[in-house]
Amino acid sequence: MRALQLALRILSIAFIAVAALHLTMGMHADLMLGVPISAQMAADPSLDSQNRFYGVSFSLMGIALWIGLQDLRRYEPIVVATLAVLFAAGLARAVAWGLHGAPAPALIGILAVDLLLPPVLIVRLRRSLRGSV
Repeated sequence: MRALQLALRILSIAFIAVAALHLTMGMHADLMLGVPISAQMAADPSLDSQNRFYGVSFSLMGIALWIGLQDLRRYEPIVVATLAVLFAAGLARAVAWGLHGAPAPALIGILAVDLLLPPVLIVRLRRSLRGSV
């Protein structure tokens, strides 16, 4: 159970850190991942607004996991739903890849995490909670 809690805590902190990065850097946060963004795109007020908004809204997953860690048995549905949303977001990345081609290499790595980590953590969570009844 400790390894699961640690993994969820790290994931929670990562979500909040990414949100803070997008809040402060906007589209330039994506440049750090190797996304080819022109200066004109980065300066577009609508794209910058959308990037910061979605980036900050990403923090909700971190907050939900952090709260869930306080009592995993009580908040299991919230933790599972949060991980399911992360998985669905990974599927959205895969759809974009299929429609428009491969993203930057760093995003391929993130895609792998988005698709592989949630099912593993959900299974571990359910097994841990069943074993501690």
